Amino acid sequence: MKSLHKIILALSLIALSACTKNFDSINTDPSKSNEASGVPEYNLSRALLEYTGNSDFSYETWRVNIIYCAMMMQQLSNISWYAGDKYMQNDGWASSYFERAYPDQVKYITDVERVTRGNPYLTNLYHISRIARVMIFHRISDIYGDIPYSEAGLGYSQSNFTPKYDAQQAIYLDMMKELDEAAKALDGTKTVPGAGDLIYNKGGSIPAVQVVDHWKKLAYSLMLRLGMRLTKVDPSTAQMWVEKAYQGGVFTSNDDNAYILHDATGGRTTVNRVSNILSGEWNAINNGGEASLSKTFVDFLQTNNDPRLSYIAQIPATGSTLPLDQLGMPNGYDANGENSPTDISKEPGYPGDLKRYSVINKQNLLKLNGPTFLVTYAQVELLLAEAAKRGWNVGDAATHYGNGVTAAMQQLSQYDASATISGADIQLYLTAHPYVDADGYNLINTQYWAACILDWYEVWANWRRSGYPQLVPVNYSGNATGGQIPRRMLYPSSEAASNSTHYQEAITRQGTNAFMTPVWWDKQ
Repeated sequence: MKSLHKIILALSLIALSACTKNFDSINTDPSKSNEASGVPEYNLSRALLEYTGNSDFSYETWRVNIIYCAMMMQQLSNISWYAGDKYMQNDGWASSYFERAYPDQVKYITDVERVTRGNPYLTNLYHISRIARVMIFHRISDIYGDIPYSEAGLGYSQSNFTPKYDAQQAIYLDMMKELDEAAKALDGTKTVPGAGDLIYNKGGSIPAVQVVDHWKKLAYSLMLRLGMRLTKVDPSTAQMWVEKAYQGGVFTSNDDNAYILHDATGGRTTVNRVSNILSGEWNAINNGGEASLSKTFVDFLQTNNDPRLSYIAQIPATGSTLPLDQLGMPNGYDANGENSPTDISKEPGYPGDLKRYSVINKQNLLKLNGPTFLVTYAQVELLLAEAAKRGWNVGDAATHYGNGVTAAMQQLSQYDASATISGADIQLYLTAHPYVDADGYNLINTQYWAACILDWYEVWANWRRSGYPQLVPVNYSGNATGGQIPRRMLYPSSEAASNSTHYQEAITRQGTNAFMTPVWWDKQ
């Protein structure tokens, strides 16, 4: 397999050569900016890589995925400046994903879609870009609600620098329509992107029919997720799209998992960004307490004798991965000294050394060349389990639940082969923790919470939708929410100045630009 940084470099050289070759036409007609051979594929790679959190210093990944989502969802905890688990408001952190996603993701994927539309030789690249575009906007909208969508990414081609904010309801309906059309239009007899497809053609030599099959499954799996987001606000529409996704063909094994495999040799441009942050010079192993595993998460795994614990957690002070040695740090504490009522030393279970608190196992989950998972089979099965619990025509809830838990445990081996959990251990866990329909919503969505570790954007979104697991909020002094877990992040203040008319329309429609203003699908 070609290394990721070599793929990006090769595609960059193709793009540069093509742009130089077509300089006159490019600068005369904006619609032809990237029609040269190879450039759309480079832009696909760029958009997908940026989606994993590839911007300088992992800006948005650090601030939204880790500082806010991971901490708020009580999978991580800290006593330093990572104030997300205490619901402290930092406007720059909360708006960072918005600020980076548009120039680093939306711009590139919109350009791919624009220049491949109507080109019979690039029809699969066009429809793949539509699916990738949905994946990108899906996350932005889940974080902020109403966002620029239909007019986004058109600054170069149409000189539209103040795009309107579309209502989230309209965005969701259009995204599901896009997935449906793109999935049906993909054609295994036609050319597919080469190594620029970082998800399903990583080596550049996968048969077209296989690449197309994977992207179709990804489209329907995304449709399932989007449909399930609507269960609170519009259950009938949710059911329609979930059943359509199921009939269309979603993931059927971990072999279908959508992930990007990173490269440790390419510098900051290609390494796994979450790993770069949590195992780098600022991590919890070197600076105890900065990003420890939460007591809520460790207790859940420990109490249930979950076989994942020994592969997920380790003690920095000793290196131990033994389940009984693990100790999670409670959320809501600080290191402000003896005069602080919430100083970590006053926590009843304080071990006397911050490095005695568990952190994420660096070898298994935090390799710089490890994968970033985008959509997984475990997620699909657990969402289908809930849909079946609701009585929708998608199969049996208990079967999907068992498949989902099994897939989540087996998925760890895709991070590192040493993290392989035996079939016997998985079956032992399921026997001890069977699906019980009376407690179905809790069981399913708590397992979803555990299955989505590292993708804390998705953990937070599904928690807002489902209400599970039933987390106990902290009420740290000076927090911005009255001791409640935030429901959305914040638009950048720059939008109020540079795109004031459309920004204000969104505020009027959605509500105050505040942590506790729910997005459309989160409203009761």
